Amino acid sequence: MKKILILFTLLISSFLLQAQNIVDSTNHVVDLGQKDMSLVRALVRLGDSLFYQLHQPDEAFKYYFGAYDYISEEPGINKKIGECYLASITEEKSDGITYLKKALAIEGDTASSDLYFNIATTLHYNALFDEATEYYEKSIKGSDKVEVIEKRIKECIFGKEFYSSPKQHVIIKNLGPLVNSKYADFCPLVDAVEDDLYFTTRRHEFRTDNPDIQTHLWENIYHSHRKDYSHWSSPVPLPNPVNHDHHTATVSISMDGSEMILFRSGDLYISYSQQDTIWSKPKKLPNQINSIFVETSACLNYQMDTLYFVSNDEFSTIGGLDIYMSIKDRNGKWGTARNLGAMINTPYDEEGVALSRDGNTLYFSSRGHDTMGGYDVFKSTKDFQGNWSTPENLGYPINSPYDDVYFMIRSNGRHAYYSSSRQGGYGEKDIYRISILDEDKPLSLDRKEIDFLLLNKDSLQHKKHPTHVDHLKEVKQQTLDATTDLLKTLMLHAQLSSKDSVNQIE
Repeated sequence: MKKILILFTLLISSFLLQAQNIVDSTNHVVDLGQKDMSLVRALVRLGDSLFYQLHQPDEAFKYYFGAYDYISEEPGINKKIGECYLASITEEKSDGITYLKKALAIEGDTASSDLYFNIATTLHYNALFDEATEYYEKSIKGSDKVEVIEKRIKECIFGKEFYSSPKQHVIIKNLGPLVNSKYADFCPLVDAVEDDLYFTTRRHEFRTDNPDIQTHLWENIYHSHRKDYSHWSSPVPLPNPVNHDHHTATVSISMDGSEMILFRSGDLYISYSQQDTIWSKPKKLPNQINSIFVETSACLNYQMDTLYFVSNDEFSTIGGLDIYMSIKDRNGKWGTARNLGAMINTPYDEEGVALSRDGNTLYFSSRGHDTMGGYDVFKSTKDFQGNWSTPENLGYPINSPYDDVYFMIRSNGRHAYYSSSRQGGYGEKDIYRISILDEDKPLSLDRKEIDFLLLNKDSLQHKKHPTHVDHLKEVKQQTLDATTDLLKTLMLHAQLSSKDSVNQIE
């Protein structure tokens, strides 16, 4: 890692020297078409270091776009920009299709399997399932990921089916730019009357207890209070001892809002409400729940004597992350956890468990079953013998080709909250509220004509964050100003392990 940062610093220094040499006294950029192209190549190398070595696609964009006008007919730069969109945190993944298709038009018959696969993936995100399938099939030849491609084709088949018959009488509303940021905001928890919202965020802002720009990489729990029917207060981080100097994430909250399960460093903890938004010091759950592996999410039933949780226990898992359950005995001790089995768990990952009030319906997200892409939300019902039914995909518009996860339904069964990285959001993941309309009850407006409503950032008429496309002059000015904060952030980012973070959805 140190060698990579030294290389990146040397590239920055080299770029600064060259940038200073091509700016005249009036601060106008000299036409590089008549000069040496070394500056343009330096920009691409900087972008490569940020993207491929430091895994920072949203920073790499600046340098690639700075060079793009001069080498736009080269397939390489088009492929890199398209791949950056697919890996981006703050940009729409589907926006890379223009660049990827341009690269394909230039390369023609020499195009690689990976290029066809990336085009298919971008079309998949756009819910263009037939066209995506066509490109997935073209990508199989010479590919080393045939199983992945075949699964993606099945996802497109499921997606086409779900999009052709969307769920009726559903309203899905983005909670807006005050709650959601351009970073990851996920795992929403609300109390019974939906007055208080707790959620996990990686937003880029200073922590009051540790004012260091690097801390924006940590996951922290924030709280927001409902101001009226549709507006929430500005979120604030929960104070110590809940948030601390490492990852802390929401997992679940009891029906009465008195107990909250948290995630810390690969394990599950519990905290108790003391007053208002003051919570007790989190206490680690016992070894019957936590293991030497990673436990990421959990939920309690209404009686608070059965815990469902997610673990990647290598000794008993069917896939990567599986759902387990543990029951309290008469002495209040948790029993040995058991895997829910192949009816619920798949060779892929399951995540984000939640229960209905009566405890007979299990909601969870899965990358398996009949998902249309990424994580989809499913439900399964338990019969009188304790057997779970075949999981049912909640369908479109609740699910999308993106990750849809951390679903929690309120006790009235009419409202739910979840996180999605779908198109139309403000950032990497956004929090949404789902309203399930009752056809049999009179409503204040005539909703019988409503099939479904999806209220994203554009339909809510909030100002859209501009797509960041820098030209060469802007790149030079930004680079000349400073790179210190970026280098500090990258240094910390490289030190974080995946186990430290609950937000492992990629």
